[in-house]
This record gives sequence, C-alpha cells and structure tokens, in this order.
Amino acid sequence: MYESYNEVFRQGESLSRTYDEIIKERYQIQRFINDNEYDEVIFIACGSSYWLSLSACMTLQERLKKKCSAVKSGDIVMNKDYYGKVFRNPLVIAPSRSGSTSETLMALDFFRTMYGCKVLSLVEYSNAPILSRSDMVLEFPWAKETSVCQTRSFSNLYMALVMVAAIVGEDEALIKDIKNYLEHFDSHSKHAENMINCINSNYPEFKTLVTLGNGKLYGVCIGGAYVNIEMAQLPSNYYGTLEFRHGPIVMAGAECLIFMFSGGNARELEESMAKEIRERAAKIAVICEEANFRNANYCFCLGRNAAPEIVGLFGAMVLQGFAHLKAILSDIDPDKPKGLVPWISI
Repeated sequence: MYESYNEVFRQGESLSRTYDEIIKERYQIQRFINDNEYDEVIFIACGSSYWLSLSACMTLQERLKKKCSAVKSGDIVMNKDYYGKVFRNPLVIAPSRSGSTSETLMALDFFRTMYGCKVLSLVEYSNAPILSRSDMVLEFPWAKETSVCQTRSFSNLYMALVMVAAIVGEDEALIKDIKNYLEHFDSHSKHAENMINCINSNYPEFKTLVTLGNGKLYGVCIGGAYVNIEMAQLPSNYYGTLEFRHGPIVMAGAECLIFMFSGGNARELEESMAKEIRERAAKIAVICEEANFRNANYCFCLGRNAAPEIVGLFGAMVLQGFAHLKAILSDIDPDKPKGLVPWISI
C-alpha cells in the first residue's frame, strides 16, 4: 500500500487532531484577530495553499464582515510596485505546508516592510523559516505527508482556516458541522473509494478531467484539478460552474469526466448545467450534500444537509482519492510522481 493511500483515505485522523488543536487555541485566535487593528485581511500563499485560501477567504469575509482576499505569493514578488500601494492597513494570513517556499517568504518580508502588518501563519513543518516572519503561528506537524503531493495537508489547512473563520464569527453551527463530518469520516471515505472504483471500472475510456465549482467551492475545485495533474499526470482543467458554458463546454465529449461541486444554493442552475454536459456525451460526477441530484452519472454525497465548506472538505478528499487510484491505474507512483518536489525554492 502506498503512503498516499493513508494520507487520503485515512486523513480523518489528522483532521481530528487539527480540530482539537484549533479548539484548544480558539481564545488565542479570537484575541489575535479581534484585538489587532486592521481594515482588511490578505491571504498570501502559493500553489495548493493559494487555492484553498481562495475558498477560505470567502468564509472569513462572511463571518468577519471585513474585506478578505487571496493573493499569490509569486504575483506579489513579481509586481511589488503594484502590491505596495493597493492595500489599506492589512492583516495577513499565510497558510503553508512547508513554511519554506521562497515566494511566500519573500512576499511576507515585503508586506511586513511596506505595511507593518501582523501575520498569522499556519504551517505543518517544524522549525520552518515562516515562523520568524509571523506574529502568531498554528502548527500541525501531524498533517504533513510522507509522499510529495499535497493531500491531507491541503484538507487540514483548509479546515483550519474555516475553523478560524467560525471561531471569529462565533459560528458554533459550522464548528458542529465540521465535528459531524469528522465523526463520520470513515464512512464518507469508504463511500468515496467505492464510487471512484465504480467510475474507473465503468468509464475506463475517459482521458481528460474537468472540475467545476463556484463561490466558496471554487478554490477547492481548482485544488482538485491540480492534484490530478500532479499525482496522476491526468490532463485536467477547472472552471466556474456557469462559466463552463462560455466556450470550454465545446471540449465536453465522450472522453471527458467532469466533477461538479454542488453548494446547494443554486441547485436548478447546477442541474441544468449537468443536463447540458450529459447531452454532449460527457460523464458528470457531482459532489453534494444529499443524493437527489437528478442529472448526475455518479453522485458523491454526504447524506445530510451540510454547509458548503463541508462539501468542499469532502470533495477535496474525493478528488485526492481519485488522483491516487488513477495514478496506480496509469502505472505512476502516487507517492513520488516524476518531476515534483515538496516545496519550491527560487
């Protein structure tokens, strides 16, 4: 068995530890977010950590009632004249698996110099360089992988950021929703593995993957495409749910598998999109709350009402699992795909 199998399908163990750690630190988190003076929150991250930030910043903005946005570390490094002028008294949140990625460290140094801002970092590697650039650190060393690709580390960082938002917003319902997901993780994981095996058995001819998402689920859907590119070396793309109609849908055909994240807020629009996809002979797998999605070929469902963030957390695991099993079917080592390293130094 590959290490990445456990890191995907048994990630509930690490998620539960992270949940307990965040609950333990909840008052320190509240104090840090609430006691500092700032006008907006900027998430600074690279790669998969950026994509999860793109989703998490919407959850935080909704709870905090202040502007929150996510910016790629590399974009800051390459456009300092722009990024040195556009923000007003920011607070920075920097999620990073390794805490050693060059662009993120350079971007944090730049922001601290230009804005004198406070930094909250979330990291999974001990003694990482990001610690010296942070005013508060949340560490989850149990979440890092032995394998190269971000799987459980992605899920842990995303869940931790959602919990930070819930704590700051005093949203006990969302915290309870996360706890419910973790308590039933094993059954969700088994359901996901069985459905993935079903797709691979019944639809072996597919050659390309597309992920669709919107709102709080858009960044997570992009992370799902990325892990399939990296781990399974599967040609993959990602689009906003309704934006898929505006050109890219011409590529939907008999060799295309499409994963749609359904947040439950606009079900009829999602159903219409799924129906149109099926009419083009592509297959569609929907990740959703409950198994009543009419136009899905395959349905990965939680079996209950749940917040979009829980659908995102579940969907991240589903697409990580899909990448793992697809890599094995393609004779690729899912633990060590060729050409990848745990973090980038420039």
